[in-house]
Amino acid sequence: MSEQQGTSPPYGPRRSADGPVRALLRRLRYLRVHGVPGLRGHRSVVGNAVRVTAASCLAFYLCRYVLDLTAMSVYATFTVVSLGALARIPGSGRQRAATTVMAIPAGLVLITLGTLLAVQTWAAVLGMLVIGFMVAYAGTTGPRIAGAAPGMQLLYILPCFPPYAPQDLVQRLTGFLLGALLLALAQRFLMPEPKTPSFGRLLADAAEAAADLADHHGGPTPVQALARAHRAGEALRPTAVPPADLPASPTLTHKAMAHAAEAVRTLLARLDTLHTLATGPHHTYHPETVALLQGISAAARDTADALRQGKRLLPGEGPSAAPLQEELTPVRAHRAVATLDRLGADDRLVYLRRRSQVVQAADSAVVLLLATRLLLGDRTVDRNPVGHSFAYARVHAPRLWWQRLTLHLTPRSVIFQNACRFALGLAAARAIAGVLDLQHGFWVLLATLTLTRTTTLETWSAVRQALLGTLVGAVLAAGLLVVVQDRDTVYAVILPVVMLTAFIAGPLRGLAWAQGGFTLVVATLFAQVTPSTWQLAPVRLVDVLVGSVIGLACGLVAWPRGAGSEVRKSMAGLCSAIADAIGQTTAQVVERAGSTDIFALNRALILARESLAQYQCEARENAAGQPDWPTVLVAGADARRGGRLLPGRPGRIAPHEVGAWLRRAADCTAADYRALADRLRADRGMPHERPQPLDIRALLALAPPVPHHGPDRERRAVSAALLLDSVIWLDALTDDLSRIHQEM
Repeated sequence: MSEQQGTSPPYGPRRSADGPVRALLRRLRYLRVHGVPGLRGHRSVVGNAVRVTAASCLAFYLCRYVLDLTAMSVYATFTVVSLGALARIPGSGRQRAATTVMAIPAGLVLITLGTLLAVQTWAAVLGMLVIGFMVAYAGTTGPRIAGAAPGMQLLYILPCFPPYAPQDLVQRLTGFLLGALLLALAQRFLMPEPKTPSFGRLLADAAEAAADLADHHGGPTPVQALARAHRAGEALRPTAVPPADLPASPTLTHKAMAHAAEAVRTLLARLDTLHTLATGPHHTYHPETVALLQGISAAARDTADALRQGKRLLPGEGPSAAPLQEELTPVRAHRAVATLDRLGADDRLVYLRRRSQVVQAADSAVVLLLATRLLLGDRTVDRNPVGHSFAYARVHAPRLWWQRLTLHLTPRSVIFQNACRFALGLAAARAIAGVLDLQHGFWVLLATLTLTRTTTLETWSAVRQALLGTLVGAVLAAGLLVVVQDRDTVYAVILPVVMLTAFIAGPLRGLAWAQGGFTLVVATLFAQVTPSTWQLAPVRLVDVLVGSVIGLACGLVAWPRGAGSEVRKSMAGLCSAIADAIGQTTAQVVERAGSTDIFALNRALILARESLAQYQCEARENAAGQPDWPTVLVAGADARRGGRLLPGRPGRIAPHEVGAWLRRAADCTAADYRALADRLRADRGMPHERPQPLDIRALLALAPPVPHHGPDRERRAVSAALLLDSVIWLDALTDDLSRIHQEM
């Protein structure tokens, strides 16, 4: 359901190798997706730097100079740096603080495991392999956890090196707690990030925009209402919603939010098409269309009111979909009969699509209202006649979480690939640091963690910048250590200045500045913890070099092309899932047998979205000639919508010849999607023959006319409505396929 992020690690913007204009566009897209500010983000960067500097310096001074606890001072400071600077926790000040506090239990476990497993190199390496994968893979459960993951990795890395000191565990845990709490307080009260509109408010705004649009029943085109509807629909796009507000977790509330968002965007699109197709300043709608639009308006407005109030709903309370459904049922049947009569003289699919717009809008309004009721606590929505769409309403939370965690547990998932890549790199770095007994092995793992990218090209670019920045920083750090020597007071005075400069310059100026600034921060900090000489600077440079080589090696071994090849495979998998869904849904409609595997289609759709999101954020030497992948995602969403709604429709397809025609039409569409999947897997171009539209003439030759009177009329009309709903669905999928061929 959710449109989750499966992109490369959020360590900051990267430079592209494919031209300055494309690089700028890619940078802006990256900043928007990961919540790192773009053109107006200087204030946010400075605010985060101030928060991290204030919290880390306060923690360090308190532990080092007031309590005289060295281990505690190191862990308190690095906790703030890891969760405040290395991590990219999205959201407002309150949301970031809440995420930091919620990370405390996991942080305590990671520090404890790191301390205990440091007893032997092999134990630390094995722990790094398992924990590195688990922490990176946990990002599948939502943007907040994904944003915190890089910082959480550091909480295991820091204590897993010699000396093996379980006697310092209490100091380490206390330092971590102090640092996390100080960071949370700084995030909440010190130049906090502004609060953004909640997703519920965005849903309410979109529902109100739909109600306003449905209030227009003819006449001139409602330009202002259409513009407002367009803005409301765009505001619900996953790329437009702040990551912290996305309904991306596997909770029931977030699944209902995502379902409601899909429904309201479909509602807005259908109403937009309905009004833009109607031309003429004195255009009027049929009375039954007006009545249905009034019902849509009332349902959408009630939905918006319920969302704004946010009051928990019990069964029978709040807005109900029953009035709109009671009005929709006879209209659906009547329109189906009228449409079949008209098609006898005019078999254009355009007419069929136009007559279906208001009915599809009403369907979407019903789903929106029911999804809102589920969002507000009413789990009985699955008892509704369209409750087939809400099969997850009765699923217990542990199963929802298990489904999400196993969703990406496949080599075809870019999130799984990234988790394996990072776990392998960190384990290799820990093994090399332990075998070679490097003086500051922690820096080796830190370099591997921050420099590894999803493609070899990007990793090499990051390594070059990092080594240059580290070299400059090491020279400056060596000079600082030579001049100041062992005067702790001087280091204590300049530490805030060095930190603030480094944490501002890094995000704004790039990776080289970040690495050079962090080298100075490390030198200034460690000079106050243990006696240090200028030799600390070259050690830091060597460790970064070792970590960079390991990152490059892992990039060459583990999926070196990133999402470049995976996006094509995942889109092929989605096309195969669409073909399966077409066959399963049609079998349910025609034969009332079997079931549609919505979970399989959902999984294919999510994997395709994740691979595309990562692909769009990766720098490439030649990105030309790529298909327009979003058109495939649209087809997947259309297939899922039919699989949810059509099996719950009343009636049966009759006679047998009509059902056979529908099966043949579905089989042809499914075969076209399977052929497309095969071509994508083989990396071949599209065939010259485009998919043929549905043969409405052949259908009309088989479909008997519906009598205007008689005891059998109602049943035949309901059957005709189910037939036309199925035809509209297949027509949409065929149109999607034609667009895919055209744009490829």
